[in-house]
Amino acid sequence: MSKHITSGSRRVTNIVLGTITTIILIAALAALFILPGPKSWVDSVAATDDAIDQTVSPTQSEMYCPAPMQLADTGTYGDSAFQATVGNLSTKARYAAFGSVYTSTVSAFVDGTSSDDVTLQDSDVTDDSDVKTGSQDLDSSRLMDTRMLQATEGTGTAGAIASWADEGDLKGVSAASCIATALSQSFLLSGSSTGTTQQLIVANPSTKPTAVDLSIWGTASSGKLALSTQSSLSVPAQGESSIDLSASVSDQNGLYVVVSSKETPIAAVVRTVVMDGLTSKGSDFALPLSSASNAAVVPSVNDSDTVSAYLFSRTDTNTELSWITEHGLVHAKDVDVSAEQVEVVDLGKAPKEALGVMSTSEDKLSFSVKATRSGESDQADFALMNAASPTKLSALVVPDDVTAVLSVVNTSNSEHTVTINAYDADGKTVNSKEITLGANAAQTIAAKDFNDGDTAATIFTMEDDSQTVGWGARLEHDNLGDGKIAGLSAISATSLMPVTSHVWARSNEAIVR
Repeated sequence: MSKHITSGSRRVTNIVLGTITTIILIAALAALFILPGPKSWVDSVAATDDAIDQTVSPTQSEMYCPAPMQLADTGTYGDSAFQATVGNLSTKARYAAFGSVYTSTVSAFVDGTSSDDVTLQDSDVTDDSDVKTGSQDLDSSRLMDTRMLQATEGTGTAGAIASWADEGDLKGVSAASCIATALSQSFLLSGSSTGTTQQLIVANPSTKPTAVDLSIWGTASSGKLALSTQSSLSVPAQGESSIDLSASVSDQNGLYVVVSSKETPIAAVVRTVVMDGLTSKGSDFALPLSSASNAAVVPSVNDSDTVSAYLFSRTDTNTELSWITEHGLVHAKDVDVSAEQVEVVDLGKAPKEALGVMSTSEDKLSFSVKATRSGESDQADFALMNAASPTKLSALVVPDDVTAVLSVVNTSNSEHTVTINAYDADGKTVNSKEITLGANAAQTIAAKDFNDGDTAATIFTMEDDSQTVGWGARLEHDNLGDGKIAGLSAISATSLMPVTSHVWARSNEAIVR
């Protein structure tokens, strides 16, 4: 009997002990989840005031080269004598890559084949020029994709196209520099009056579709204009879209347009064509503006031009417009500029010795110029030229079959000396010239003056330590229509300085506990 009681007591005791142990284990497990453990159990993050504050530069770039000048409407309706036509239009393109470039390839932007590709080549890798080049007849838009070994000063690309005709509705010369992509680009345009077509072309080189917003200001009133068409434009991946800005806002003497992408960087140009009935009044590409500035200068003007200036400011301001000559400035006009309203100034015929137009304003503004020349039978042509963007190192290229005159302008109040280096179509060094510019003065030099015998200079770089000298090239075509057809255009220089982004980061011990 006693043995049975003892065995039952042990069984009860074991059950009680087991229950107590289970409770303790559950409590301990709960405590591990709820209560913080000792700091020695946790990897420590040392508190520090160290921060990453660094400027970085991409080693890949994309530049968009527009298609040849075209007409927005080339319908075949009606009498053939009254149909719009591009006539005998010819277009050439040239490209160059400078400095520490691993590879640079130019390919057809839309619906291209590998046969359209141009890979830039250095014809002599043992020389000191370090310039890769390429050229082609152009029939559609192109994308220049460049990979650099490192992003350094003097490394980058430049490209340009030129179109010309002496028959049809695009008589004259049109030209454009290839442009880099950006999330936002702005334009100053010559207006949307009757007979003027302003066709905005937006290119999206990325693999992701995007939508762009359009904001437009005009001359009739201050503030953003209400558009007659959509205020946004969808652009497919690796594709182009277009819109007629003249239809969006009619009867304005000048337009300021901002194109902003919501998703990916884009490139945009505006094809401007002017007709007076059946008479061609010229065509040219309008390209994105550089940053607004207090002192801005447009090169490549001469005394054969009739000149109009276009100004836009975000605030009420005033500016002095002056002709820039080899000996300094010659006053033209004082202009009041209303906030968010395009101001168009008729400067008339450029005086003798004029080589450019300078704007000196109280507040920063955007500035461009339209220079016009007349041919026979009321035909005319014009060049649309933006203010130059001075930089330490820059380049431009001249396509085949056009003549070029380089125009170099000093925006500062002191004398400066720059160096222009010239290369041939194979990228070999041809010549080098130092040019000394007086305060607020300009000089011109024909591209052919850099030639070395039969070796023609077609590629140019400029070194400007002062970063106050802007430059460009005025392009013409010899004997259009036996000299009876007016033709002119201009291209601007492209920076060879690294594109930089600022990265800032700081450690925070609160992120990990």
